[in-house]
Amino acid sequence: MLKRFFTALTLLTILFFAWYFQSVQPVTRSESPIVDFEVKPGMGVDRIANDLSGARLIRSRVGFKITVIRLGVANKIQAGLFKLSPAMNATELAEALTHAYARQIRITIPEGLRAEEINFILEKNFSQVKNNRFSPTDFARQIHNLEGHLFPDTYDFIPEASASDIVKRLTGRFNDVVSDLNISTEDLPRTLILASLLEREAASLEEMPLVAGVITKRLKIGMALQIDATIQYALGSVRCKQIDCDWWKKNLTREDLKTISAYNTYLNPGLPPTPIANPGKEALSAAAHPVIGTAFYYLHDSAGKIHFADTLPQHNQNICTYLKKDCK
Repeated sequence: MLKRFFTALTLLTILFFAWYFQSVQPVTRSESPIVDFEVKPGMGVDRIANDLSGARLIRSRVGFKITVIRLGVANKIQAGLFKLSPAMNATELAEALTHAYARQIRITIPEGLRAEEINFILEKNFSQVKNNRFSPTDFARQIHNLEGHLFPDTYDFIPEASASDIVKRLTGRFNDVVSDLNISTEDLPRTLILASLLEREAASLEEMPLVAGVITKRLKIGMALQIDATIQYALGSVRCKQIDCDWWKKNLTREDLKTISAYNTYLNPGLPPTPIANPGKEALSAAAHPVIGTAFYYLHDSAGKIHFADTLPQHNQNICTYLKKDCK
């Protein structure tokens, strides 16, 4: 019995090592293009293995994780951008991830900016680096119909990154987040527009689902949204002729509220035709899962605190109480 046990154990060991040997081989041994692979801060080995597999850089997620453990580099993997190839084996990949590409530009794109503002941030950062390839003109041309799809986050770019490279990174990150949130293709257009409104309307992450609930209730009964940010978006598109501009006009006038535009939610019922900004994950989640209450109105006082109202008279009283306007 003992002999049969050791025979079986030996066979299993041989099979395991045969499998492991195959699992850690390069995906291909032919000449392959170099792939930009990003490890974001806080990413664990499981997520890294999944992303490597998705990028077709490894044969086996399990094989890669075993290699990381075998090499003892789990806590040595760095956040940053890496130049990897499908022709690298698991050991080479694991070791490469401990040395981030030295010449990187780290750029943070805040939530709630319109595409032109993102272009300005990129241009400002890349202009400080010699021999960069970034062209704000090329970027503007490529993002013409991508408002809302340029995901706000902190990115590491190599100085040689082109406008096309950057667009792929931002939209790729957007697609990953949408997938993580399980937002369907059918629901995405509406959810994305609503999320962009939340970025401009809500003063905190906690408010977002509540404001989403108010907007959703108004949409259901055909009530005008009357969101100032949509007016600001329309005015910015007309006023600003260059990316270095104050795109969001403050202190809108009564004449501004009469602006003829498809984005004017004072004059037009329903959502604006496209997103008005590029929302983050929290706004997308809130738009996909609004908290429906009894309120149809809200405002922020001078301290930024939100006040909801169920009826117009209650809302008018809030305007008088908290904004000190239109008191009778």
